[in-house]
Amino acid sequence: MGAVFALFAAFYYWYDIILGVRYNEQLGVLHFTLTFIGVNTTFFPMHFLGIAGQPRRIPDYPDIYTYWNNISSFGSLVTTAGLFVLIYLIYDSFKRAHLLRQISN
Repeated sequence: MGAVFALFAAFYYWYDIILGVRYNEQLGVLHFTLTFIGVNTTFFPMHFLGIAGQPRRIPDYPDIYTYWNNISSFGSLVTTAGLFVLIYLIYDSFKRAHLLRQISN
């Protein structure tokens, strides 16, 4: 995920420069925060699962691992929410740019 966060940083840096459209920085912070918390909540419990002996890449797991798998699943939902915030951020920036162009004309 370190490479993905680097891509997000490049996206936010180059977004205004290449497209000429400003984004809402509060939505950007919300996107980063949700994604950061979600990714760490998804992958950190997997360390405990590995120490406890859960095999990797299996479609089913014993019930003893349910607690950590549920926490990991919740983290992936938080990450998905962060993705939807990013999609809304892009939509919002283009919508605001379109409205500003209409006002200036």
